[in-house]
Amino acid sequence: MPVTFLSNGYNSTYSKGSWADAHPHIGLARYGVRSPQHWKVTAGADRTVSILAGQGYGHGITDYTYDAETIQLDPVTSGARWDLIVCRRNWIPAAGESSFQKVNGGPNPTVPFRSVGAGNIDDQPLALVKVTASEPLEIIDLRTWSGDGGGLIANHDLVKSFLNSTGTRLNVNGVDWIRRVGANGSPEWVNLGLDGEAPLWDVGTPIVGVNPAGPFFTQAGTKVQKTDAEGYANIIFPKPFPNGLLYVDVSNGDSAIDRAAGRGTLTIAPSGGKYDNGTRTMVTYALAASDASLVPNLNHRVNWVAIGW
Repeated sequence: MPVTFLSNGYNSTYSKGSWADAHPHIGLARYGVRSPQHWKVTAGADRTVSILAGQGYGHGITDYTYDAETIQLDPVTSGARWDLIVCRRNWIPAAGESSFQKVNGGPNPTVPFRSVGAGNIDDQPLALVKVTASEPLEIIDLRTWSGDGGGLIANHDLVKSFLNSTGTRLNVNGVDWIRRVGANGSPEWVNLGLDGEAPLWDVGTPIVGVNPAGPFFTQAGTKVQKTDAEGYANIIFPKPFPNGLLYVDVSNGDSAIDRAAGRGTLTIAPSGGKYDNGTRTMVTYALAASDASLVPNLNHRVNWVAIGW
């Protein structure tokens, strides 16, 4: 049975106490909840989810629930469906109305189409729930929190898909993001919290990507592996660069392989035309002998450095 909402803000109805309690939260973020357990979505039996009691807010409305609510999700016959659990605010009735609702989604973990319209009907995302023919359910937490000093806290990157106004500052699991105007005039997310940021005096043409604007990040390492039947091998970067690859260098990491191959000094370089010079996620390189012929099926050590943004 639906829980009872105590809501303030519809038709500008705020008492002195509720107006004082609403601040500063309603002025800091489009959506949010008050505490870590408030409106938390948990899995139940037989395709049900429970929404814990608590307080939330959105577009000037503050809502209070004092009991948990259970929502039954629709069955799925094959594969998976990701459903969205929301707090729906409806300004159309004379007194306004808030309620918890489900929005059926698709096979991928993305936020589906939902009602977006402050002053009309607007859905505040709370969680994505993966529904399959078997249990348990998988849940992605989409709640956000704001506090003194500004800024938003979230538990999952998908929050960036709906809280994406230019100027938004969001911390997702300890990583800071800001929504800014990019070099081409379009809004873009910039990661301010990744380890390995490299201040660069200036940059030239990147290997992959356009308009390298930073911040820039450096990754490096060494790896022992075997070339394939043609003489190529791959380096998969530990973290994909968010936007592009500026520079990559690979080199022979052990002179002992020269003697093992018996073909003079061996060189390692990005493979160029055959597999391109690198991507945001990896680089393919060729291992060549002194006569420029490739060396297949050879165990070797490669050192590498990559800079991206």
